[in-house]
Amino acid sequence: MRHPLCEEWFEDAGALLWFDFAFQGTIPACGGTAREMPADFCPAGEVVLEPLWVSREQTDGTFGPWQIASDYSCTTDPLYDAAIAAWRSMEITPTSYDLQPNTGYAVTTLGIVPVADGSPQTRTVTLLGTDVQLRATPADFTWSTDDGEAWTTTDPGATYANGGEPHTFDPGERRIHLTLATTWTGEFSLNGGTTWIDAPGTATTTSATTSVHLYNPRSRLVDCDLSGHCDSGNAATAAPSPSLLDPDADGTDNYTVPDDQIDAYLAARG
Repeated sequence: MRHPLCEEWFEDAGALLWFDFAFQGTIPACGGTAREMPADFCPAGEVVLEPLWVSREQTDGTFGPWQIASDYSCTTDPLYDAAIAAWRSMEITPTSYDLQPNTGYAVTTLGIVPVADGSPQTRTVTLLGTDVQLRATPADFTWSTDDGEAWTTTDPGATYANGGEPHTFDPGERRIHLTLATTWTGEFSLNGGTTWIDAPGTATTTSATTSVHLYNPRSRLVDCDLSGHCDSGNAATAAPSPSLLDPDADGTDNYTVPDDQIDAYLAARG
């Protein structure tokens, strides 16, 4: 059986060492204070076990005195292992994000500024009768597109107004699909969030994909202003003219074409 050492035993025993104690029948309860071990006696994730006592069977079938077999020792806290297992199965909501511009299209040379939510996520679970807090914190963000581009950052990003740096693209009008994968590190707390313990391993979530139509505008020399006044003196043509959103001047803003039709649409227009 396990039983603590009692402080009064040491006071009464004088110079006797703890392993000299032996008790017939039962080990007496501590009338005063049980010996407490220092807070750093065991490493993180382990708990203190009280000394182990043994009463051995004698040749006549009776049992001898209780004698101490081992001092205070450390072992893995079952709650610690349970908390690690809970972190590994923690449900993490994929990271939300915004794009600037948030119009569904962008200019290749100006790019986009993606801004992810960098907030940690917490959950409270009950393990072995104890409330345990779990926390997942974003460690890095990997943005990728279906045309082969990818970049990773530990910063969730900032808006234009807050100094966000745009990610630009190679020339060429096309539709891309942007995806965000977030790597999370874990922690858990056994004392209501006062202190946090690192959990081993990482988790990864994949956020929803966003379509972005990329435009590649070209400069054109014209002799008419936006009001239709031309330097040549001729009237501006009434036919549709190319614009950023409708570069082929067919009357359809290209970025509004559905994803499943955009490739064929652009191919038909060269």
